[in-house]
Amino acid sequence: MDTILSLTTPPDVAFARVLTTAAEALAQSRGLGKRESMRFQLAVEEFFTYLAQVAHEDCAIQTVLTGKPYQVCASLQFQASGLCLGALNASCTTSLDGAGEAANDLGLILAGRVADRFRLTRDGESSFTLHAEVDKAYPAAKAPPSTVTFKPPYRAGLEHDPNRLMHAAALAAARYPAWHCPASFQTPGKFADLVRAGQFTCVLALDEASHPAGLLCWARSGEKGLSFSGPFVFAPQEDAPQVARMLADAFLATVAREKIEIVFSERATQDTPDGYFETLGTLTRYDEAGQSEQPVLYRHLREDMGETVWADPALEGFLRGVYDRLAMCRDVLAAQPFGASGPSERKSSLFSTTMDKGKGLAVLRPLLDGEDMAANLAGHVRVLSDKGFLNILLYMDLSQAWEASLAGPVMDAGFKPRLVLPFAGRSDVAVFQYAPAR
Repeated sequence: MDTILSLTTPPDVAFARVLTTAAEALAQSRGLGKRESMRFQLAVEEFFTYLAQVAHEDCAIQTVLTGKPYQVCASLQFQASGLCLGALNASCTTSLDGAGEAANDLGLILAGRVADRFRLTRDGESSFTLHAEVDKAYPAAKAPPSTVTFKPPYRAGLEHDPNRLMHAAALAAARYPAWHCPASFQTPGKFADLVRAGQFTCVLALDEASHPAGLLCWARSGEKGLSFSGPFVFAPQEDAPQVARMLADAFLATVAREKIEIVFSERATQDTPDGYFETLGTLTRYDEAGQSEQPVLYRHLREDMGETVWADPALEGFLRGVYDRLAMCRDVLAAQPFGASGPSERKSSLFSTTMDKGKGLAVLRPLLDGEDMAANLAGHVRVLSDKGFLNILLYMDLSQAWEASLAGPVMDAGFKPRLVLPFAGRSDVAVFQYAPAR
């Protein structure tokens, strides 16, 4: 069960100490180490202190602290006009000694860097919620046993036992490229806690002696979509097709009982059985050895009843082509191109950046538009490329007109539209990919 603490305070820095005390108690109750606990307290203090300066004076800040088995999260709801959080960008060129273009926002920069990730949701024109998360630290996976003698027959079903899940995750991480595996497979204890918290659901295949023979897991992506990983098969080669089919059957039988429109996977393995899924498109996987095309698979669970999406003129042709090819009914509304209505109300745009070093993958998501859109995107590409990320994707939720209107600047920055993930966010999500110079 999650632990939730909610505090409503004036936008006054005098209340920062109250929040950090609550943050410390929450982190300790969830078993976070001293370093992670300090990072969480610092993130809460610096974010609250900054927002107390920019939030409307007559509106309270509501802070909700949530403790889960694998992380703690602070959600600060506030109201502000012309909100500008450019110092949180991964492309922000400054240092904590005060040198750089955003030296006046050192507290905000510090908050963004001590948190493992942050995101911003809009609740209205001037109402926002800023979420900052700090993860619990887990030990890395130990090498699994090298050989196991499997004893058919096999069976597959939902699995909740943490020890079996940890063992299966370690096996998958050892046998499959990182591209196909959730990042939590590298720390199996976290994977088991994610399952316990309901963030992942798993089906596990076992042999007669209860040895893990295969694993398939999935998580929600938006209100109507599920993203799956696998199937990961550990059984001998001659039994692999049978185990993969058992996992796929158990997966589809389980999710068919949920209110889900579609399942998809950007990282399905080569063990995926034929005839179960169709191809949405492909992404290019870059690594030191070269590049390869990775299929993105999907399957509708119910009849597509249609959806409304927004599209910038620069993206409309691509979207209509995708929807025609997939026979998906969509009402495509015209989004006004970025900048067409005059200068933006804010100077700095903001993108969240999720980085997975194991895959060499960085994912950008727009959080705020701003006048510096083109320069900010170019800065992200430069910073991420310098850090060795060869695979840079940008996800754009087409349910929001302001977000869809950014397609032009995104494409001008060198990102190419690759595919659409139906119902992967609040609506469909367009996926753009940057092609690195080789």
